[in-house]
Amino acid sequence: MKKLFGKTFGVFLASVLLIAALAACSPNEGNGAATNAGKENEPAQGSGTESLPKVTLNIVYPGDPQPDQDTVTAALEKKLAEDGINVKLKYQYIPWGDYYQKLPIMLATGNQVDIMWTDPGLLGTFGKSNSLASLDEPLSKYGSAIMDALDSKYWPPVTINGQKYGVPAGALGTTKGYYTATIRKDLREKYGLPEIKTMDDLLAYAEAVKKNNPEMIVFNEPPAQYQTGEVLQSTVSDGIVFNFKTLKAVAKYDLPGTLEDAKYLRMLYEKGYIDKDVMVGRDIRADFNSGKAAIGGGDVYEYNNYYRNISVPGAEVEFVKILLTDEPYMPTTTWNFQSIAATSKNIDRAVMFLNWIQENEDNYDMMTNGLKGTHFDIKDGKIVTPDGVDASTIGYAPPEWMWQNPKFLKPKATDAPDFMEQLLNFDKDTKLLSPIMGFNFDQTPVKTELAALSTIENKYKYGIAAGVLEPEKAIAQYSAELKKAGLDKVIEEYQKQVDAFLSAAKE
Repeated sequence: MKKLFGKTFGVFLASVLLIAALAACSPNEGNGAATNAGKENEPAQGSGTESLPKVTLNIVYPGDPQPDQDTVTAALEKKLAEDGINVKLKYQYIPWGDYYQKLPIMLATGNQVDIMWTDPGLLGTFGKSNSLASLDEPLSKYGSAIMDALDSKYWPPVTINGQKYGVPAGALGTTKGYYTATIRKDLREKYGLPEIKTMDDLLAYAEAVKKNNPEMIVFNEPPAQYQTGEVLQSTVSDGIVFNFKTLKAVAKYDLPGTLEDAKYLRMLYEKGYIDKDVMVGRDIRADFNSGKAAIGGGDVYEYNNYYRNISVPGAEVEFVKILLTDEPYMPTTTWNFQSIAATSKNIDRAVMFLNWIQENEDNYDMMTNGLKGTHFDIKDGKIVTPDGVDASTIGYAPPEWMWQNPKFLKPKATDAPDFMEQLLNFDKDTKLLSPIMGFNFDQTPVKTELAALSTIENKYKYGIAAGVLEPEKAIAQYSAELKKAGLDKVIEEYQKQVDAFLSAAKE
């Protein structure tokens, strides 16, 4: 069995409030990128509702509004005021399909935005346009709980030229180098097979499924493409990977390992383990949950979703995690950040609010789960539906992954019994971090070439990954067309920027 290798964030005085007992000055609220220098005699947080004048924080998130957001927001504002932060929270949700287009327009046209969700792509774009506030100084003054909550490994993705431009989420499960999937434990045991720990074990399971259930799809989606040998991180184009050892960007489809991987996938397809109609769009999760497929692709979060939603009587599921490399690695430690607009008039207060979330479990739970007794309860350390409450009518389930703190993260009663253990342990053995974590490629010099490469990618990438296309012929054609469209120019520009990034990191 060949070894396979798994596959990629001054001074402006806003007001002075005299307090009879303390006679203290309120902290300055930053205006633009020049935020918080030279302030003295700032009141301690928690000194009462009169500690700070009330300000409004405009928060922009992707997705759909929470039906019960107003109820939870009122409770959050009350508790924040009691703790001396005294803010009004104004949420605006933008549908995912519009977020990446509308948010830049909001910032460019002067719409008042304080806190916003960003990811590596948005952070890179906004960083180049100076649209985000540097948070180093406000974090040093008002972010102690944030800094305590987040390991140092989480900060490189939000750091540009040595400055922090976001508060990262404490993500879990970002390690690469594994093949991960969910299988039917009941079928494995029925066929007398051991726990799946290797790719050979997985193939034995696939063979048994196909032999005993010829009508079943084995993989609900093709296994992700692999690379063999050295650590190769995905980049701006399917045709380019970055080598951790050589620190060089190279043409992916010129690598011998890429052809080997394509042949492996072709073998799965020809054996019938990959559905012949794989290129036709369908609900792949429904295939597994309804019993039409025996292997559900995805990470530990997908495993938990399969556990919750599988509808086959007597079915049991288990998580498969197979190390395909000598050492697991992290291309990034987190994908999700909360950034603050450079034009915000309330930079300090925004950081105070984000810090407040992480100060204790009660704050975190209210932000994450809503009102105890109304939206959630805690039993045996797990989040449960309150007695007498219909779980389907609970109107508050916000995106915890934006502010996730592993120390406060709690399992839900509906989770798979081993989900939290799998999640907390997923990155445990990972020591190899990407040398270009936090690097954001400026596509401007090669945007024409990248557009051409993307068009060609759609012709070949998915057919190769699904085993549908004959490997030798398809890869040779794909590689030739990529080069004709300007692949080498993109690699050269990518390498130029990577070299500058690595050089700056040494200074």
